[in-house]
Amino acid sequence: MKLRLHAIVLALNEERFIRNQLRTLYPFCSGISVVSQYDRDWYGRPVLPDGTAGLVLSHPDPEGKIHFVVRRFPDEAAARNAEMAGLVARPHRGVMSHGSTIERIQEFHTVPDYFWIVDADEFYDVATIPAILAHLQQRQPRGLRVHGLNYLSTWNRRVPASVMPFCHFGFIRPGVHFECRRTVSWNESRLAKLLRVLRLPDFSARCFGFEICPWEVGFFHHGCWLGDRERLVDKVAKSSHRDSNTVEYQKRVIAYPTDYVPTAELPQNIRDGSWSSPLLE
Repeated sequence: MKLRLHAIVLALNEERFIRNQLRTLYPFCSGISVVSQYDRDWYGRPVLPDGTAGLVLSHPDPEGKIHFVVRRFPDEAAARNAEMAGLVARPHRGVMSHGSTIERIQEFHTVPDYFWIVDADEFYDVATIPAILAHLQQRQPRGLRVHGLNYLSTWNRRVPASVMPFCHFGFIRPGVHFECRRTVSWNESRLAKLLRVLRLPDFSARCFGFEICPWEVGFFHHGCWLGDRERLVDKVAKSSHRDSNTVEYQKRVIAYPTDYVPTAELPQNIRDGSWSSPLLE
């Protein structure tokens, strides 16, 4: 039986990425929620909106999958939790339809098997998504973390995973909530820390029903640092990570070593993407 997936995408001024993200996700999802504060950052400060909203609203959606949610959320984790809570609330119970069949209404509000948590600049290779979903269906964890590779300036400049390890939740079951950004349970982190102190194997994730997707099954490509220095400064200024909004952080990012990746070796959806500025060499 095919997994039913609903993607949750946070997007604030992501016109560079959002069209390509929707194209990537659309064939694999029963629904996609693009959640935006539109003209405010996480701290309530005014932001000049770009074309993200128009691109989402005008994106081809023959199956009615795309939901565009605009709220001035003050917290990243709460924003994801609020959208997920709405999608599992079963609002169709007791409804007497005024037009659509009750079957259509029930299908629209069917609770997904997993929420696919993905930011606008996190791209999964369309060639490996089926293998990731097959792994997810076979293992059926409460949550699946996925490794990510970071890119600097262009998609052809990849920061080695040994320099910048990156792994966070990509898929979670309905009912699992975030406590901070992409952290589900601080108790898991506390247990992991205790096991390190005791020099014991780290089984903290398994205790909570979480797993990590093996590298050989699949991973995602993270474009957070793509573009020039000006975009990097603007990006970190709006980030929910307060510690990244410093000159020292910007200098550290720009100084990361990178490996050159020929365009022909990048995922097809990145190679064929329509980017608002040149991101391929």
